[in-house]
Amino acid sequence: MSYIEVSGNVSDKLKVLASDVATKVIDLMGFADTLEVAIDFVDENEIQRLNKEFREIDRVTDVLSFPSFGLVAGEKLDVTSIEAQMSTSENGFIHFGDMAICLEQTERQAKEYGVTTEAEVKKLVIHSMLHLMGYDHIEDSDYEVMNKKEIELDGKIEI
Repeated sequence: MSYIEVSGNVSDKLKVLASDVATKVIDLMGFADTLEVAIDFVDENEIQRLNKEFREIDRVTDVLSFPSFGLVAGEKLDVTSIEAQMSTSENGFIHFGDMAICLEQTERQAKEYGVTTEAEVKKLVIHSMLHLMGYDHIEDSDYEVMNKKEIELDGKIEI
């Protein structure tokens, strides 16, 4: 089973949910169960700082993804590659990437979309995990592929 480390000032319920969703995405997408992902729930100041530093966008956002590998959509990580081996920690897990989720923005979006905070966290973790797996939405055609995969995973993961 993959190792999902969740940190930040949120309830244990949300931490468990984020970990469970990330683990299920890894499984459903057919990735090795030796992956490690760090999920950090941050406040608005931190997400804005990260967004400015890494994307040069000076505003609050809901989630940021930091993949460890340059995969493209549909590609699987070769766990035997030198790159993967160099990203393997002492506990034997391959560090697959990190995500930062802004709880305040997540709560606003949940209200706006008429869903629970848990449902919005689930959606954001799925979205971010797909980014770690090489999916993107810069081009319309890429958005369609990623959005279809998000909807598919959302339907398969119970919360």
